[in-house]
Amino acid sequence: MKGNAPLKIGFNPDFAPFSYMEDGKPAGIIIDRINDVMNDAKLPYQFIPAGLTELTQGLMAGDFDILATMANTADRLKIMAFSKPIIVSGGAWFVLIDREPGDGDKVPDIVITPKTGPLVSQVSALYPEVKIITCDDYDDALRLTLYGNHNAAAAALNWHVGRIMIEGEKYKGLFHIPKAPFKSMPLHMVTVREDPLNIIELLNNHIPDDWGPDPL
Repeated sequence: MKGNAPLKIGFNPDFAPFSYMEDGKPAGIIIDRINDVMNDAKLPYQFIPAGLTELTQGLMAGDFDILATMANTADRLKIMAFSKPIIVSGGAWFVLIDREPGDGDKVPDIVITPKTGPLVSQVSALYPEVKIITCDDYDDALRLTLYGNHNAAAAALNWHVGRIMIEGEKYKGLFHIPKAPFKSMPLHMVTVREDPLNIIELLNNHIPDDWGPDPL
């Protein structure tokens, strides 16, 4: 950001209900909350849509000043600075309808999850016995679980986003609907680790404390 130029906020347009496009404009729970924060802070800003894999690359390259939504992981902490949580979600098993659901103590033997997301490290830490197969995005994870040759019983996805996808026309009736996440996951706004514009400290002054511990 130079002078009065707007802060460039990168967001995933395929992450409903958190962020998506509606009538050509950014929409969703996270978008609404960021609008509140930025307007309260009286900062000029603009949302820029980008694919899941392009967001981190764009932040590091200076294409974005902020990313709208990221979970905190050890690898990301090395290169990113995180705001206070702006919402709490979680990871869940999306199990094929012809398999036993993954609620409670039932953990799938093989799962598929996006390689750029936080669930690779979370599943590895919580369930070291689970074999993890990585893919490009959420749609890939569901499609490969259904039609791939990996013998995966489930996709590991964000609980809220995955539920919307499996209740849509493309995947309706093909997966069990998980009752709850297997792990709660706060989501944050992020910038580069050095944060030369001091964006995170400024934003934290305008993010309500109760956005973090209060799940949807």
